[in-house]
Amino acid sequence: MSQEQSDREVGTVDHPTSPPRPGPDALYGANPTPPQLENGPGWVADPLMVAGCDAYADGEYLYQDYVYDDHGADARSWVGGSPADSASLGGVLSQSTGDYHYPNDPETYGYNAADLLEFRARPTDDGIAYRITLNTMLEPDAAAVAVGIDTKADPSMTRSSDRHTDWGYGLGELGAPVDHRLVTWGTGAELDGYPLDADRLDVDVRRRQIEVEVPLDPDGETWRHYLVVGLWDAAAGEFKQVAVDPDEETPGGVRKGDDLPPVFNVGFRFDEPYRRNLGPVDIGRGLFDLVDVTGLGHNLLDLFLDRSPRVLGEGNWREHAQAMALAERDISGFGADIDFEKLREGVEERNTPDSGVCSFMYPSRYYLGEGVDVDHDILEGRIQPYNVYLPEDLEEPAPLILLLHSLSCSYTQYAVYTPNLLKSLAEETGAIIVMPQARGPGRWYKREAELDIFEAWRDLETRFDIDRSRVTIGGYSMGGFGTCMLAAQCPDLFGRGFSVVGPPSEDPIEAVTDGWLKSPARLTNGLFGGEGGGEFLNLFTEDPESALDIADNLRHVPMLLWNSVGDPLVPVLSPDNYARRLKNHGYRYQFNVFPADTHLSLGHHDRWDGIPEFIESGKVIRNPRRVTYRQMPELDHPEVGLVHDGAYWVSDIVTREGERSGLVDATSLADGYAPPEVGTFRNLGTEPRPHFARGVQWETPPIDARRPPENALEIELDGVESATVWVEEAGLDPDDEITVRAESDAAATVTLASAFGTYALDVPEGESVHDLRLDELEAETADEEREARPV
Repeated sequence: MSQEQSDREVGTVDHPTSPPRPGPDALYGANPTPPQLENGPGWVADPLMVAGCDAYADGEYLYQDYVYDDHGADARSWVGGSPADSASLGGVLSQSTGDYHYPNDPETYGYNAADLLEFRARPTDDGIAYRITLNTMLEPDAAAVAVGIDTKADPSMTRSSDRHTDWGYGLGELGAPVDHRLVTWGTGAELDGYPLDADRLDVDVRRRQIEVEVPLDPDGETWRHYLVVGLWDAAAGEFKQVAVDPDEETPGGVRKGDDLPPVFNVGFRFDEPYRRNLGPVDIGRGLFDLVDVTGLGHNLLDLFLDRSPRVLGEGNWREHAQAMALAERDISGFGADIDFEKLREGVEERNTPDSGVCSFMYPSRYYLGEGVDVDHDILEGRIQPYNVYLPEDLEEPAPLILLLHSLSCSYTQYAVYTPNLLKSLAEETGAIIVMPQARGPGRWYKREAELDIFEAWRDLETRFDIDRSRVTIGGYSMGGFGTCMLAAQCPDLFGRGFSVVGPPSEDPIEAVTDGWLKSPARLTNGLFGGEGGGEFLNLFTEDPESALDIADNLRHVPMLLWNSVGDPLVPVLSPDNYARRLKNHGYRYQFNVFPADTHLSLGHHDRWDGIPEFIESGKVIRNPRRVTYRQMPELDHPEVGLVHDGAYWVSDIVTREGERSGLVDATSLADGYAPPEVGTFRNLGTEPRPHFARGVQWETPPIDARRPPENALEIELDGVESATVWVEEAGLDPDDEITVRAESDAAATVTLASAFGTYALDVPEGESVHDLRLDELEAETADEEREARPV
């Protein structure tokens, strides 16, 4: 008998390994330190990674700015559209208030070159050292930074007559009076118009950092600082002016005749607001701008009404106040009073919020590129934003709610459009709510978008103690699709899932017809910021993904679905088909249909009765006695560590070649087993809006229906080449004889992993029964190996 024949008949035993962890590897381990977060010589403090906040730490002053907030002044009407030849991130529901566009030279600017990430200051023996970190730096002199220093910040002190509000360098009037102006463009620096010595300037392109030391002595005083970032015009020796339309060398976005500062990003913004502005006054003003070709009527309106941007939602990219201030040429409200006495005394002070909405950032392990990929609407940088809502009386370990944003929206969607949703979910459940960006407005929660969710979650767990047994996933519209997909791909991570007006497929027609029909491939481009510009309705790929395909995996994750009869984007037949799929599986769900609502009206009313109660009653199931999992290779992205091949105590499912998916349905009889009694319900509801509800609920089966306990595993395989079962996690005793009853549509391999190692059991096509002793098989295999070893 050959060694190969021996292994096939007796089985192969390897050394024991650890059971797989729930979720992908991106959810585990320490955060990386990408170059932007590295400290060069003389700098030691850890970054805050809480946007719009500052701190005194290790003798340094730190200010953390927002990322991807570099959009300049509010310059154009929302009905006026973008300038010609402009390129930017898509998403009609997540447009910035600012209207500036970068030059169309991605190799130099990356559509993100003037994005401030961090500012630091510390006293030195020869003056003050400043360090400016940019989010993207492809060329050392692509961006220009101006720091205004007001040494008379104390109003009790006499103000000198040589103070400037026109900062020069092409910046013009900024409304902030300063005594000193430091300007640097990476390869040079000037203080008050005079060049600084070369040894006082250092630029590190890899770290995206510019360090400048100025010969000023603040002693122990408090000096107010202002900071602006734009692009550098080397030929003119000033900030690059913004034109009407961008080209490869010139930024654009202003209206003809406007005189606005060439500033993309302003620092020291500690109170960036959120507000949804979909009221009749806002829409009326936008329509008025459309016919007010002279601009005179617009100016008259501003005399009677507060200046209002023409965007759907204020604060989408945390730059609304910045855009409005730049439009008024007055940044005097954005200053940091740096206390040099605190720095010399080593005071430790963090000015970060402890409740409400916070904008955090995390460092990604993966390098996907630089800046913004405007062709595919992807934020490529290593530093990515996400929002968090912290309840007032946070108790740790805290429950967690993953809330996924809609198509064409950003990580700020819920703070801008549905603030009551955040408050009701967090305050009623005590949960921390995390809202990832998903790398763009329309990535449909796959590849880099899915990766973003788990990396943000990992970062959150470095800040707070999260109760992994109380985790819920939910979302609105595309976020509802992501909920259905991720809950099924990683069911051992979530206790509940809720989808509001969510499509179960990227293509609603495909979902309605159960995959038989699909929408036309290209109807509309560029509207919602989906992949490749956003094709709608084929929502955004030639072969759309569908949650119907993997609904088998939701055996232990109850789902709550809210959908509307008057929804043109997600026809109610689409989620109805998904609900019927769950019913056919006998899985728990509740499907609420709102007859008088549309796709956006539920969000507009911002009332969520029933969802907090649904979340509170959920618990993550760890090791159920029955596991059903369908593996689909097309949903995997191993290049970024995303492989969905099992859950609970079934792992490493390999789909047989030529099959689209592989299904494992395994039941442990260690404690006996009886399937739950499945019941259906129908009722009417009035809160938060009139609706019809139907669904499936489980009841505990009677005692006499339960099969007696035995050390046995029953497993069905369909389209599977191989899979692994973790014996102890299934409740089985590896020290006793185990019976495996298998049914497979073709020959397959089931690996039994236990404290004795891993044993590969060959399962033939059809039904088969195998009685095994894993402890004896280990010894038996060792004997076979000794016999086969040459003397």
